Amino acid sequence: MLQLCEEKVSSQSTPTWERDIYIFIREWLSDADYIEVKTSGSTGEPKNIKLQKKWLEYSASQTCNFFDLNSQSSALLCLPAAYIAGRMMIVRAFVSGLNLLTVEPSSNPFINHPFIQSCQRQSGIQPFNPYIDFTALTPFQLHQSLQTLKKKPLVKSIIVGGGEVSPSLEKEVQQLPIDIFATYGMTETSSHIALRKVNGSQRKDFYTIIGDTVIGIDNRGCLTLENKHLFEGILVTNDIVEVLNSKEFRWLGRYDNVINSGGIKIMPEEVEQSIAKLHTSAMVISSIPDDKLGETVVLAVESTGMTEEYKHSLLAQIKQLVHPYAMPRQIFIMTQIPKTPTGKVDRITLRCFISDTLSS
Repeated sequence: MLQLCEEKVSSQSTPTWERDIYIFIREWLSDADYIEVKTSGSTGEPKNIKLQKKWLEYSASQTCNFFDLNSQSSALLCLPAAYIAGRMMIVRAFVSGLNLLTVEPSSNPFINHPFIQSCQRQSGIQPFNPYIDFTALTPFQLHQSLQTLKKKPLVKSIIVGGGEVSPSLEKEVQQLPIDIFATYGMTETSSHIALRKVNGSQRKDFYTIIGDTVIGIDNRGCLTLENKHLFEGILVTNDIVEVLNSKEFRWLGRYDNVINSGGIKIMPEEVEQSIAKLHTSAMVISSIPDDKLGETVVLAVESTGMTEEYKHSLLAQIKQLVHPYAMPRQIFIMTQIPKTPTGKVDRITLRCFISDTLSS
């Protein structure tokens, strides 16, 4: 295996996405007891850290046990192997012995994979015959794959990470005969430590811990984590949560995104969840400076155009759903809500757009 890795890594004909897979496998099979990764910033500024291989193995075993993945199972790797989410798919294959299929990361990984296309041709008239047991996607990939998966549900279980599953996306997946789970985790925890079913009869609005992670909250209301099998000490996150019990918590939003309006703290994600059904496209809560309140709430709506009448109607509907202090004072129209490379709403860029709009 190491010789194959060396050949693939050194070959100029190996695509970058595939080379990253072999680079990680080479690192995984080395004598070192750790791997080096870069964090996403969930617990502070992004930085390079070392994760012990035994931590990754523990994380992988928890996921494999939960989804009953073994040597008879298949999984699709369609995330970049340069990052923790893609790397953990490879570790799960090593831990469980599952058959790992690989495809170049793309917005819809189910379109061009030769194995999937072959299965589609051979499927006959069976309405649901999952050819892949498990895969991990970003919210953007899931959204872009919806039409393909509605025609032919090609996978049994999907975990979604790298960003929150939006209310609109959650609504769209309700009828898919696929088990879809939102994940909670970060690089520092070697992938997810909790799952939330987002569709079907077992759909939940809270996350459930898998494994032995102990949860709590700090004086900001942010989640704290402790698990000697995954990391050392106590991890303090910037995620504001409601802890329901020792195994369950409800995610409310990011501490970084809190809007302080007249001393009242408003969580944009919570407001967005409340109003999502009012408009078919994305709506994002943001803020602008206010001389008296410090900040005041505004709303960015993804749309190619909107009449003043529709704006007034939308604000009237929102008023029935949110507290007065969380009521948007103004609507800003955008053809596309800015996103980060991982598919999350880029709230910093959004605020810059709003500021530029106000000053123009």
